[in-house]
Amino acid sequence: MLERQLEAERWLLRVKWGDGSVERIPLAELACGIQPGWTVQDVPLSAVRQPLGMGRVVQRRELGGRQQILVQWDETGRSTWMPYENLRRIKDPALRFIQRDAGQPDAAERFRLRLLAHALENWNQLTGSLDRLDIDPLPHQIQLVHRIISSGNTNWLIADDVGLGKTIEVGLLLAALKRKGQARRVLIVTPAGLTRQWRDEMQFKFNEVYSIYGLDFQVDDPTRWKLYDRVIVSLDLAKRENHIDRLRAAGSWDVVVFDESHRLTRHDDGGRTERYRLAETLRRRADAFLLLSATPHQGYTDRFKGLLELVRPDLTPQIRRIEANPEIVGEMILRNRKSTVTDAEGNLVFRGHVVHRVPVEPSPTTRRFQDLLHGYLQRGYRASDEGGAAGRAIGFVMVIYRKLASSSIAAIERALRARLERLSAGGREAAAADIAMEDLLEGGDDQDDLGDVGGRTEFFSNEQQMLRDLLSAAVAVRRDDDKLRLFLERVVDPLIAEGKRLLVFTEYRATQTYLEETLRGRYPDKGIALINGSMDLASKLEAIRAFRDSAFFMISTEAGGEGINLQDSCHVMVNYDLPWNPARLVQRIGRLYRYGQREKVIVFNLHAADSFDNMAVSMMLDRVMTVAREMAPVSTEFNESLHAEIIGELLENLDMSSVLQNAASLPPDRTRAEIEEAVRRAQQAKLLQDELLSFATGFDPEALGGALGLTMRDVATFIRSVLPFVGVVVSSTLYDGRVLELRLPEEMRGQFPEFQQRTVVRITTDRALAQRLSDVILLDFEASFFRHLVRSAQDPAFGGSYAVIPAARNEQGAVAAYRLRWQNDQGEPVVDEFMVLHADGGQRVTVNPPFVQEWLRRPMTDIRLQAPEQNGGREVLQRMQSEAELRLGTESSRFKHPNGLVLLAAADALPS
Repeated sequence: MLERQLEAERWLLRVKWGDGSVERIPLAELACGIQPGWTVQDVPLSAVRQPLGMGRVVQRRELGGRQQILVQWDETGRSTWMPYENLRRIKDPALRFIQRDAGQPDAAERFRLRLLAHALENWNQLTGSLDRLDIDPLPHQIQLVHRIISSGNTNWLIADDVGLGKTIEVGLLLAALKRKGQARRVLIVTPAGLTRQWRDEMQFKFNEVYSIYGLDFQVDDPTRWKLYDRVIVSLDLAKRENHIDRLRAAGSWDVVVFDESHRLTRHDDGGRTERYRLAETLRRRADAFLLLSATPHQGYTDRFKGLLELVRPDLTPQIRRIEANPEIVGEMILRNRKSTVTDAEGNLVFRGHVVHRVPVEPSPTTRRFQDLLHGYLQRGYRASDEGGAAGRAIGFVMVIYRKLASSSIAAIERALRARLERLSAGGREAAAADIAMEDLLEGGDDQDDLGDVGGRTEFFSNEQQMLRDLLSAAVAVRRDDDKLRLFLERVVDPLIAEGKRLLVFTEYRATQTYLEETLRGRYPDKGIALINGSMDLASKLEAIRAFRDSAFFMISTEAGGEGINLQDSCHVMVNYDLPWNPARLVQRIGRLYRYGQREKVIVFNLHAADSFDNMAVSMMLDRVMTVAREMAPVSTEFNESLHAEIIGELLENLDMSSVLQNAASLPPDRTRAEIEEAVRRAQQAKLLQDELLSFATGFDPEALGGALGLTMRDVATFIRSVLPFVGVVVSSTLYDGRVLELRLPEEMRGQFPEFQQRTVVRITTDRALAQRLSDVILLDFEASFFRHLVRSAQDPAFGGSYAVIPAARNEQGAVAAYRLRWQNDQGEPVVDEFMVLHADGGQRVTVNPPFVQEWLRRPMTDIRLQAPEQNGGREVLQRMQSEAELRLGTESSRFKHPNGLVLLAAADALPS
């Protein structure tokens, strides 16, 4: 201690006092004079450490004989005990406003750029929309992310309609969380068929690289998890016990996302599927937990409650009594509808789709085949009544044959031929028949039901002869196929004449091959692209590219079409067959009727009366259309879109498979009654779902009306305006001003990775243009140079913390820009909000008045302050400060608690 004191006495500091006098004083005689409430700036001893910026002095203390200052930093909201010697007091915006000290002659423009820099940064923190994207997000997507981030709660069920871009919303949300350091480790759990699509979307739309567990990597040693922070995993792979154990070994995740979360089932009796248990396991290891599903309710309130308890286990008692307090849904579910979302100009994005019914009456040859098939099926069902494993297998086969017959004559003929070959052959030929059947069903649910195709013995006596008769009749039908002929004459030929591309959906590959051969023969000069379940992702992407570039037809099977998006290639589709599961029709239409579709979607459904099953499905669809018309108000502005929305929801809630399976033993009148009852139940399920989900937060064009919503155009405005202040010259402009050629000062060489060692660069904020031009660099918050420009404008040395700015009559008064910050329950800063307050000449204070955005978008010139005393600086500032503190309190919740309030800049707004 004595040595330290002697050392302090030897050091002399040169002190300049307020009156201008200079004196050298021993260090030991000096003490800290910094007072709570002052604004200070960090001056680090190390040249390589970044300064902590500006902060507000909170408290003083003496520890170990040294004086220290507790500073809450403006940038992060965190508080640090600092040696007072490393702090420098600066003149903060409040003091400058009270003293009317602008500091620079161009303070008005600096004030604008300072505010714009803070506004852009905060908007990106709240929405992620100014990050590295290859798309311009729609308002509903931005609003959803803004709602989640600003709430301080990152546990939600996102229940947007199919095709509204849930993947984009998740990408934006992760970008926003990443900027806040809250998305370092992310796990996305999705159906197997969508794993690669998620990976591609994250990479190409958001510049984020994800690895697929089980495909791109395996983890046997738990320590290797540290190599993988962004992971996608198949739902049905992850649910297996050995893989759940490996996921447990991965530790905690910042964010876990479950796509198609309605597949997570927990029953009312408490029974849990493996998928649901997986979700419970990961829920306990996630800070942020998101479920995605367009159909979260599906008419089952118990399952719906199970999903909500995953999202918000803290609200379990309220969820279990949800019928009594349905408003609790608003705290857990975000739901955007196609009938309401708009583009940035306020135009409806989706205007509904048109469905045309194409009836197909069977010919005598078709009726004969159906009579024979009906007899065969009846014999099969009687054999299945014997029970046991063999009986169940026969019953499954009969159901599958009915589905194949509903698809096309080619599909059922191929299946029956494979069955006959299996019975009449042995060894390799029988195995080949098995492979043919598996290929036909391409690994879907029907193949699982098929089992071993009933063995190599007859289901019933004389089966082989019945099969031969059926195959003979099938050949006759194929020579004059009524359904195929009407498809060509009534649908394809007119579309060819109009030059429209066509997407055709069918359930089975045999039907796909049948249609391909027919179309190639009839239209040899028109290209055909195919997608089915046997293809890998690369082949599917190649088929999609072919359809976009040159092919006239795309024929996709049910399994192959999962996850493909063709809205930018086509707007007309045909359902060649009508699946037993009506929800699949919704999924098929969703391939075209989704975000990015510029045309009205036209759908042709072939209603073939060639079998009882097809007649029943047609009857069901007709009834659904009628009910939907009754439920969609004729007078509503969005009638057509709402009608399409209701049809989709009814189909999703309709259990048609059980009706058709029962139909084998029921008379037609009874089946009609069952269809009527199924539609009634679907209608009730939709009404119940609507009642509960009406409390969910949805898209509201006015919801962000009070926020300073910004776009890449505002980024461009900021860059153009701030460049002269940082010594960068715009040497030329190209592409109608969308590209700037910059000349950087030599001292900036090598500072920014995107520029490498160049000092002459071309930049743009136009995302589409940047994709086309390889020599042009996109500037957004991923670019270090843009972040440098933002930091420069925010730096105290830049100025602009006070100015006198020109204002129109209704804009006059005083303005103050604040950063409001909230922290979580452990004191960690989680949410910031940039806010501008305007005080008029009276007592009124307005939050984010509309003219502020116009101020930020046009250059400002300084004006002379004539009578500063008339504004009563301290009193005006106090009024605005009180309003800001009021908002800080009213916007707090159990997830966000007040952390700090920072005055960023203030100005007098006077007549020019």
